[in-house]
Amino acid sequence: MNRRTHRSLNPSTLPGLMAIATCLLACAVSVSVAGTTPNGDGTPTLLELREDAIRLLQVSARDADPFLRANAIEAMQSVPGRALPLAQIGLDDEHPVVRFTSLVTIGKMRLRELGTAAVRATHDPDPSVRAAAMYAARRCGQEVDISELAQMLAGPNPSVRSNVVMLLGLMGESSALPMIDAQAKVPMPNQRVNKLRRAIVRVQVAEAQVLLGDADAISPLRAAAFSEFDEVRVLAVTMLGRLRDASAETALMAIVERKDQPIELKLAAAEAVSHIGGRAAIKELLQQSSMVRQSCSSDNPVLRAQAVITAGALESARARVYRELLPSDPPYIWRLFEDTSLTADMGKLMQDPHPQVRLSAAAAVLRALAG
Repeated sequence: MNRRTHRSLNPSTLPGLMAIATCLLACAVSVSVAGTTPNGDGTPTLLELREDAIRLLQVSARDADPFLRANAIEAMQSVPGRALPLAQIGLDDEHPVVRFTSLVTIGKMRLRELGTAAVRATHDPDPSVRAAAMYAARRCGQEVDISELAQMLAGPNPSVRSNVVMLLGLMGESSALPMIDAQAKVPMPNQRVNKLRRAIVRVQVAEAQVLLGDADAISPLRAAAFSEFDEVRVLAVTMLGRLRDASAETALMAIVERKDQPIELKLAAAEAVSHIGGRAAIKELLQQSSMVRQSCSSDNPVLRAQAVITAGALESARARVYRELLPSDPPYIWRLFEDTSLTADMGKLMQDPHPQVRLSAAAAVLRALAG
């Protein structure tokens, strides 16, 4: 497949979406399946890449770029024993995005040793950091007042609203659903927030509603996969994968197979299908894996970073199906699932000249081994 036939999104709009797209990637691979054991051809296995990936994240957590520091902390969530020290250091970081990510990590992983520190962070000067601190403290069993979250959700700042919506969804408390239903309807001033940003907030609200038990809220997410904004389509498709929406598999595969779709959207759809797809869908993805491999070699570092995350998700799906094969399956099926490993692509991109690509590759390796 010639990637030059695909439309491409504006690279300047993608880094923020990439952070969302890589968040909550859930993969599970046994350490005893194809792709993790020696293969005899010199290609490194996931297990062989694991320590290199951990070291890369530890170095990135000390980078001068705060967004790399934050992404490294998030990526280390796949290695619980190594995540706590990075999250603890990040709590005192000078940049709010790092403190925010550290607190989200504390909450998601229930790092109770840092629960008291999370309570202290509820007095942070940055509103998003305070919201993350309330979430982390609550998840760690600390008593905290979360009433300020309702005020933030009704406020004019779209970034804060987006973060609060995400945190409420992750909190997993159904009691937060009325808060989202009521406060998320408060309009954002048109003169301060453009149409694209409002659309992004709407799909984030829908995802949070689904996470909190409102099954009907999946419909706006499915509709958003056909939004007028390609950026919203990428985000919605990623969310459908995170939510394991099996009903969306056919539509997602159609996106993968259409040549007129932006390559970023096709990669997001392939990643989503990797999370939710059955054997037939994963077989189709593996047969079209040249799209992922070509994107891993793109001149655009943002695209390479997204492609390697997709490669990790597809590698997990390949290994999952391989474990489920039966002796009665035809030999070509065994060969397909044995010979289409994307581990080499992930290993290569861990040596990429661009730091974000290296970090994404390390995250892909660790998430492919998590579980």
